[in-house]
Amino acid sequence: MSTKMIKDPIHGSIEFEGQAELELKTMLSDPYFQRLRRVKQLGFSDFVFPSATHSRFAHSLGVYAVAKRLLSVVEPDVKKGDWSGQGHACLAAALLHDIGHGMFSHAFENAMKLYVARNPQPKDSPLTSAVDHEKISPRIIKNSSISRALEKMGGAGFPEMVANMIAKKDEQCIYTSLVSSQLDADRLDYAKRDPYFAGVSSGGIDLDWLMRNFQVGNGTKGRFLYVNSKAYISLEQFTVTLFQLYPTLYLHKRTRGIEYMFSLLMSRVFEHISAGNEAQAGLAHNHALVRFFRDPANLENALLLDDSLFWGALHLFQEASDPEIQTVANRIASRHSYPMHDIWKHAEDVAAGNPAMKALDAGRRVEVLNNVCMQVAKDLQERQEIWSEACYYDNYPRKLYSPGNVEGGHPQQINVEFGNKIVDIASISPIVASAARFSIHRIYYDDAKGGLGARLEAAIRDGVTARLNEQLKDNVQGDPHKP
Repeated sequence: MSTKMIKDPIHGSIEFEGQAELELKTMLSDPYFQRLRRVKQLGFSDFVFPSATHSRFAHSLGVYAVAKRLLSVVEPDVKKGDWSGQGHACLAAALLHDIGHGMFSHAFENAMKLYVARNPQPKDSPLTSAVDHEKISPRIIKNSSISRALEKMGGAGFPEMVANMIAKKDEQCIYTSLVSSQLDADRLDYAKRDPYFAGVSSGGIDLDWLMRNFQVGNGTKGRFLYVNSKAYISLEQFTVTLFQLYPTLYLHKRTRGIEYMFSLLMSRVFEHISAGNEAQAGLAHNHALVRFFRDPANLENALLLDDSLFWGALHLFQEASDPEIQTVANRIASRHSYPMHDIWKHAEDVAAGNPAMKALDAGRRVEVLNNVCMQVAKDLQERQEIWSEACYYDNYPRKLYSPGNVEGGHPQQINVEFGNKIVDIASISPIVASAARFSIHRIYYDDAKGGLGARLEAAIRDGVTARLNEQLKDNVQGDPHKP
């Protein structure tokens, strides 16, 4: 039987061999999968990193390639793609894990959250479900042309098996862990692919070394992958690399600002469509966005939701009769994002001159600053003379790793053999055990509102000073060793 191959800059040759894998290769031409060519992996990141234009299509192929290498560790005796039924489901799940992502990936989900915050919807309404990739993906897998292709590959129950694997219905299944866990094919691909295309330096991942050292263990919580102690440094490097990509790439201040403006624009457009006034947003009654909004449960409308739909409509938004839509559209077109005050930076500046802060260890220092930032943001949002819809608080917490601490191994944790025992990596790695974490605390604001930026900055500085003194006072009073 012939083997089909696709070239990839990250993994070299991605091969499809055996009847089932060739069926997956054929499925790449399905309209639902082809749509991923028109959805960028990193949303608006190319506004900052010009070459970060790679697609969810390419990423999905990369996840398939990594999953196949991991599967060869779980089923080492298999030749020419003759995997087990669960193995085939694992490869299909790897390929289809992002099938439900809408335009600009997570940015579209955030846009809908803003719309719902301003225009409350029933829980799990067809509209909110239609933009939640975790809800729309299983519908596409089980109720579209994708499902028919999967049935041809594995029988009537195969689409359900694939959807359950993506949804992580069985967390003790080793095949599920290859697709979705803290060390899965998804993370192993994007931790290499995203910095490569963005041109961002990172610690890197020695994927080949990991593959040579992965072994399969069997514990009370099911089978799992692990490495021995000589290779755990590579796993430690993986967790750190992934962690550092968030402040460097995924949460870049300019990218987050453009994403917020996109959310503002789409929320306002949806409000007009809801009121039957789509013309004020510059759209015709049969425009794809209008069709989607009015019948979100129709999977055919999900096919319309790609990045090109927005860019193709941008000139319409720029000519809309609604001045808010017109203004934001023009700003996006010219990359003129809203300005921002970084509460964390203000807090660090104030803390730098405080002797009590210098006495704290790094972990406690981060905790204090995070508490200060959250409280300052909360205080600001309660001040009606400053806070309005022209302001936006952007907060995103991220931690290095979530320990499972299951001795004997677990499919959902990163497992290392140490002292003839299988333990969570957090048990032996000082770096992972440090529980490192960070959060962004940023206030974006409309600079068309005269004096708003200066008022926000003054309020932030005053608030940081007051809240930092409170935190440090509490820290001293709560420590019996402090004078």
